[in-house]
Amino acid sequence: MDPSVDVMVDPRPGMETPIPYVCMPGSPYTGSTLLGMLLGNHPACASIGAATGLTARVDLSTYLCSCGAKFTDCGFWGRVAQRTVELQHPVTVFEKDFWNTHVRVSKRRSLNGLAVSSLGNAPLDAFRDAVLGKVGPVANKITEAKLASWSLARAVLEVTGKTLFVDTARDHQRPRYLAAMPLLDVKVIHLVRDPRGNVASIMKHTKVGVRKAARQWRHYNVEADRVRRRFPSSSWMLLRYEDLCQAPEATLDRVAEFIGVEPVPIATLVAPSERHVIGNSMRLKALDEINEDLSWQRTLRSADLRTIAKVVGGTSHRLGYDWP
Repeated sequence: MDPSVDVMVDPRPGMETPIPYVCMPGSPYTGSTLLGMLLGNHPACASIGAATGLTARVDLSTYLCSCGAKFTDCGFWGRVAQRTVELQHPVTVFEKDFWNTHVRVSKRRSLNGLAVSSLGNAPLDAFRDAVLGKVGPVANKITEAKLASWSLARAVLEVTGKTLFVDTARDHQRPRYLAAMPLLDVKVIHLVRDPRGNVASIMKHTKVGVRKAARQWRHYNVEADRVRRRFPSSSWMLLRYEDLCQAPEATLDRVAEFIGVEPVPIATLVAPSERHVIGNSMRLKALDEINEDLSWQRTLRSADLRTIAKVVGGTSHRLGYDWP
């Protein structure tokens, strides 16, 4: 057996140039797939969607890559998987229920939350990380996820011939773990959406009630903003979904400047191209135009709006929205 498949060797800092790596934490259903696909059409940027991998709901026997091929038969993914083996940090590309790029110590949500997610209190997080994050099984899992994330990004960039990796995973803790990886140069786009539209989308896709969806919106964005305090202002960008839809070219020019690539015409970013993106069904659609989803104006009742306003309150204002 090739020993490189099993031996996890930590590349020495200084032996590799850090990979420019963009994270995109925040609430789901905010347009992260859209933004990732747009940036993936940039000559310098590559995106495969959420670099944490496939969810448990995926049926690998039928799941399609965005190129149209069956995912497990896609030549691109075969090359990426093989290259991660050669880099001595294999990524579990053809498995579901998340890849080993995901910072996770257990499939039990409660245990995972206690060990690596936010405890909602910075001093508690710091104490927990000092106790569990330095040595032992938790530290080993974190290290594996960081190295696998580097391996995936490098493999994708080598296969595509591009230079900057865009990760649309919405995990609000992911940026702080990856930022501690010397081989990654992490910048963060905190993509947010008007709470009314976002809550309506969460309700539609996850079948939860309005109060729970509003609490999720608040939680995801509060936690992402908490992580912001760990980053210099030059490495963190707050971006509103509405700006992307209403003024796409100007907004994408700002994004390009932030991540350090040359702006390109919007026509280039929406042009048909071969993509290899995982995630929701939007990955299979053409990007011929950018339309803001305003369906919440038809689906939310007055009582729903009052509930959302009560839950999201000041968080909405802090993120730049003038509602409620």
